[in-house]
Amino acid sequence: MNILEISRWLNQRGLSAAPCPWLDAVSIFVDERYENYDYDIIGPRARLQIAEVLQDHDFRQLSGRVFEGPQGRIEFPRPSRSLATDPSEEFEQVVDSAMGAVFATPTQILLTTWRREGPEIAPARQQDLLKLVREQPANLDKIRDWLRRTPCLADFQRARPRLEKAQEQGLQQRRRGTFRTQLPH
Repeated sequence: MNILEISRWLNQRGLSAAPCPWLDAVSIFVDERYENYDYDIIGPRARLQIAEVLQDHDFRQLSGRVFEGPQGRIEFPRPSRSLATDPSEEFEQVVDSAMGAVFATPTQILLTTWRREGPEIAPARQQDLLKLVREQPANLDKIRDWLRRTPCLADFQRARPRLEKAQEQGLQQRRRGTFRTQLPH
């Protein structure tokens, strides 16, 4: 699955799509003014926009969350079963099934990356995550909470000030109208 190409298509249509090749995923960010600390999903409106773009590129929708195209499958994880459920649980199950690429939120990407590559994430991957949060803010409090009982928490806490700084720089640049995306377009 060419997640770079899919990201490019989505970005050309006004969505924020970041390729995350280390997870074979595309991070989708919808609205920086809307923060939901309890439920982390790609909303229905964004899903419809994504479906339209995929269908325009010869993907067919096999179900409400699975698309198949010339290069393979891409899918949305099922929404979490409850508000208290780990926001990356369903995403990780889809990634583990190896049926194709997956759409996710930036919070799901960071949390899953720390779990899979921690407890000490390589500097190059940390740079990838810094670039991601500059483009697409993540819920760093939620990530901290879900890493709390893991050996990854200390590494995340050491990296958090840099993540917060990169995320804040992106937000401030957007507010000033000086933000220049580095996403593929």
